[in-house]
Amino acid sequence: MPSTVYKGDLTEVTFGHESGLTLKHGYAGSNFKFTASFDPNDPAPANAPHQNLTKDTSVIVFDSGASNTPVHNGILRYPNGMLVGSKVTFSIASTSPNWSTDDDYSVTGRTYTIIKQEVANDTNSQNNNKTEITVTPALKSDHTTADKDSKTGDTMYIHSFTTPTIDVSMIHNDAANESVERVLTDQFVGLVSTIALPETKVDLKRYHVVGLGRDVAVQVPGRYLNQGGSFECNIHNGRWFNYCLGQEVVKLHANTKETGGNTYSLLGSVSAGDNFLMFDGNSSWPTINSVQLAPGDYIILDSSTEMVDVQTYRDTGVGTSVDKKDDAWPNVGAAQIFDKALKTEVRRIAAVQRNGAEYSVWLDDSLLYAHANDLVVKFAKYQTDSTFGSPHRDSSTGNLTQPVEHLFFSRSTIPSFSMEVSIRRRDADSNEGTTDGGSGDSKQLTRVFRGCKVKDFSLTADTDAALRLTTNFDSALCYTDTGRLESTKGDRYDTHRLFEDTANTEVERKKAGIEKGTQKPFMFYNGSISVAGTTLGQVVSFTLNGKTGVEQFYTISGANIADAATDQVPHAGTRNPKLAVEGKTEYDLEMEIIVDDPLFYHKVRRAVDHFDDTDETAQTDADMIRLSFVKQGTGADRESIDILIDDYFITEAPLPIPEDKGPIRSALKILPKTFKVISKDTILHA
Repeated sequence: MPSTVYKGDLTEVTFGHESGLTLKHGYAGSNFKFTASFDPNDPAPANAPHQNLTKDTSVIVFDSGASNTPVHNGILRYPNGMLVGSKVTFSIASTSPNWSTDDDYSVTGRTYTIIKQEVANDTNSQNNNKTEITVTPALKSDHTTADKDSKTGDTMYIHSFTTPTIDVSMIHNDAANESVERVLTDQFVGLVSTIALPETKVDLKRYHVVGLGRDVAVQVPGRYLNQGGSFECNIHNGRWFNYCLGQEVVKLHANTKETGGNTYSLLGSVSAGDNFLMFDGNSSWPTINSVQLAPGDYIILDSSTEMVDVQTYRDTGVGTSVDKKDDAWPNVGAAQIFDKALKTEVRRIAAVQRNGAEYSVWLDDSLLYAHANDLVVKFAKYQTDSTFGSPHRDSSTGNLTQPVEHLFFSRSTIPSFSMEVSIRRRDADSNEGTTDGGSGDSKQLTRVFRGCKVKDFSLTADTDAALRLTTNFDSALCYTDTGRLESTKGDRYDTHRLFEDTANTEVERKKAGIEKGTQKPFMFYNGSISVAGTTLGQVVSFTLNGKTGVEQFYTISGANIADAATDQVPHAGTRNPKLAVEGKTEYDLEMEIIVDDPLFYHKVRRAVDHFDDTDETAQTDADMIRLSFVKQGTGADRESIDILIDDYFITEAPLPIPEDKGPIRSALKILPKTFKVISKDTILHA
């Protein structure tokens, strides 16, 4: 008899990037356009333009598109309601005769919020099913039948915060039980032992009224809170440092960079925050292993000369060469202090389309850095082994072939992510179960927590267990699959069952971030620690704490919202936070050691600053704290994590005399300005 209650072992948790979406009129040679809908029965005077649907809102309809792209046959490849709460801006070409530059963000600064998103019958398009997006406030300019369509040069941007990466393979159907809707929340969270979700809470306002007795007279719901999310996982790779610190550059093995059969170059420069790029070079598709480039493959923006500052507070550069280029990471390793890195980025391709020799690519995760026009782009594709540049781990030795090294560090922002959670009452065939409430009905509940950002984290290792990371985060919005409330009942959203379908092959496991054999965590006995040039063999435990300063903000919205039980996001998200802004960062390291040297006490009593850049030639690992972990195996190139702290004070090093007459232990407290992490694994992008 199947279980008739929800259980923890029947819960799936996955996550993914938030990328946003760029929709250019006529992208990649298609006839895609976005249209301003209007009320054809508006009682406007003769020869005057029809007005938008209400004084508060406007409706935008998508038309045409192409397969393997964000819009196909007028349907945007997002589940109904998934974009509610996301921000929208427009770029209107000055030559566009239809849309006014009054709606252009660069001209007027106007930003819109999506309050409804569904596939519906557009009254202005012969009742064809198309995606309609309702935004507030209303568009500044009015539209008529003659001027409702976008034109060449017009672009619509859906911003990344609260917008999961699009999955162009999803299928929409008017009947909920026939839909296969999803987003790219298909990544393995990690070896999670405990998790708490940012469950929705209502900030209920209660008012007593004079003359109406002593009891509460009025209760009104206020803000919606999705706070208190956290999880503890045993670290098996370094990908979560990306969400704790915010910045990532990578080093790829030379053979990982596939040319695709020709030379392809960026068609125009790209900026930090872009989720769309174009490249050209040949009228034939790039191929890897004779297979055409497709969604799910990876694009590499590899700069051999351009650098990014890893730390900006330094008085001077670090390194021994005159131009410092040779001393940028990855030209220097974990044993050298550095403050610059080559800005190589890798992104998964979410959608791609060709128009002659020009290619349009939508990315899974926005770019962190600007890249110049004509930069040569290359590609990568996961294989079951190390052929064609695919990163791979040898199952017997643990050796990595074509490994990927990531450098994580902190700057101005941290990325947001979406977390997909589904719970059900039964396991076998639960995707195909009935919706009659009987024993065969899984009664699945699926939610996607959007706009998640890490608030604080704690990395711990001791002599009892693995390297562990505890992360606390809040969510801005929660999408809920409400297909079971529709007239044709069913699960509209297709959940990611990680080991049942999403990562059920070796290649798919690599894509999800858990290649076969990599799930073993980093253990305390695989680690080594050095402080101020001294290798410590007597560390009992350490804890590295960090705060990102993220704070949520609510803003006032004047739109009139109608609430329905089938809404995936209640009240159009107007009661949820609109912003999650990073603040100041704070880090501290606590380390318990068994004392055998007076070194640390001397460092404390003299308040030594462990970074002196007056002598650049002396900046080696003798000046830093280095926490290094390498997984077991016989291979020379195994999975590893190096945590580097190169600018810090030791503020406490007590030497208490123990009552049991045993060894003296000291609880060091170390305050760094920041830290960086070098992680080696088989993940192309964290």
